[in-house]
Amino acid sequence: MLKLMKYEFRKTAFSKLILLCITMVVEIVYLLGVFLKKDNLLFIGIMLLTLCATAGILYIGLESINVLQRDLNTKQSYMLFLTPRSSYQILGAKILENGISILLTGVFFAVLAVIDIAVGNYKELWDMLYRFLDMNMNISIDPWMIAFNFFSALAGWITCIVSADLAVILSASVLAGKKASGIIAFIIFIILTTILGMGMDMLPELNSIELTFALDIAVSFLAAAIFYLISGWIMDKKLSV
Repeated sequence: MLKLMKYEFRKTAFSKLILLCITMVVEIVYLLGVFLKKDNLLFIGIMLLTLCATAGILYIGLESINVLQRDLNTKQSYMLFLTPRSSYQILGAKILENGISILLTGVFFAVLAVIDIAVGNYKELWDMLYRFLDMNMNISIDPWMIAFNFFSALAGWITCIVSADLAVILSASVLAGKKASGIIAFIIFIILTTILGMGMDMLPELNSIELTFALDIAVSFLAAAIFYLISGWIMDKKLSV
């Protein structure tokens, strides 16, 4: 499994390196804005860092879907399916590598944000925002709530990617050769994500916000596991490469 994961990581390593390089350049712009007290550089740095984090995490997930689609519909990874590995192992390596990449990227940008906030000395701005939301909107925010929101969003994105993988596998197997197979697979993806979203909305609110978000994350990963098992079964029984 580790060898398969290394193989999957090598496929997408270049794009991750590009994301890291772009982030480093933008971080320099942000730091110049802080230390030179240039508000325009500071604003540009904050906006571009936010864009790097959002677009980077989204792209890592979308790239994995594209890689799976190419693996199933072209000969570029033909030898992969000839190795003595089950469909569950091959797909599991892809999902694990992508999930770990998304989580590590999220952690990287979260840590970078904490460091940048400390370097920029935004304590007074944070306190003012905290008091405003608490007094005018009765909203209390704290680092734990922000962290749980962030990682709950990452878990939801990973689950969305796994459901998209299921749609891609259906298109390349059960629906292979049929007219509008791609459109049908996309509709299936929309249905799956809609049902999942409705199910997440029905989850009860627990005694604390932290427990509620922990439940959201657990259910997201449970749904991802179910999508993975269904996808592995379809690859094992229906896929012809």
